[in-house]
Amino acid sequence: MALINCPECDKQISDKAQNCPGCGMPIIRNEPEEYLACPKCKSKELHSEKSGFSGGKALTGAVLTGGIGILAGTIGSKDIYLTCLKCNHRFKAGQALVVKPTNILTTPELDKKIIVKYGQNENFVDSFNFYKNETNCTTNEAAKHVSELLKENGFEPKKEPKKSQNTGCAGMILLFVLIGSIIYMII
Repeated sequence: MALINCPECDKQISDKAQNCPGCGMPIIRNEPEEYLACPKCKSKELHSEKSGFSGGKALTGAVLTGGIGILAGTIGSKDIYLTCLKCNHRFKAGQALVVKPTNILTTPELDKKIIVKYGQNENFVDSFNFYKNETNCTTNEAAKHVSELLKENGFEPKKEPKKSQNTGCAGMILLFVLIGSIIYMII
C-alpha cells in the first residue's frame, strides 16, 4: 500500500481508498488496460509486420509445378507477425501474451480463491502459480501480490527448502568410477 495526495484537499491517503476520508472526494485512477506482450520475455515493446509475398515459395512452386506454382508465393502473405524489440523473438499475432495488469484483476473473488488455495495445503508456489495463470502478470508482480495478500490475512508464506546441488557431482563421480571399472575388467 502506498500513500498518494488527495487532488482536492492535498492530504495523504491510501492508494487503495475509493474516497478521501478528509473531504470525501472520489479518487479516480487511470488504470492501464490489457496489453499484448512477448510470450518469451513478457516485454510490451513489440513491432508488427505483415508477411507479404514470398519469392522463395514462388520460385520453388514454379520449379515444381510450372507457372501455376508462382501462386505459392502468396501462401501466408496476409499473416501478421510480431517481433519483440527486447529479445528479438518473432511470433504470430495470435501467440502474443495478453497481460492484464494486477490492479485491474485484483478482485475480492480472486483474492479469496488465493487464500483458500493457500489454506488447503499452505503451498505458496500453488497460490502463486494460480494467480499468475489467472492474470497473466509477470513473475515479480504475482509474487509480490500473493505475498502481500497472505500477510494481510495472517498467513506467513513458508519458504521452499533449497535443494542440494551436490547430487549431480556425486552421480558423475560414481558414473566415472563405474565406467573405469568396466574398462578395467575388459582389458
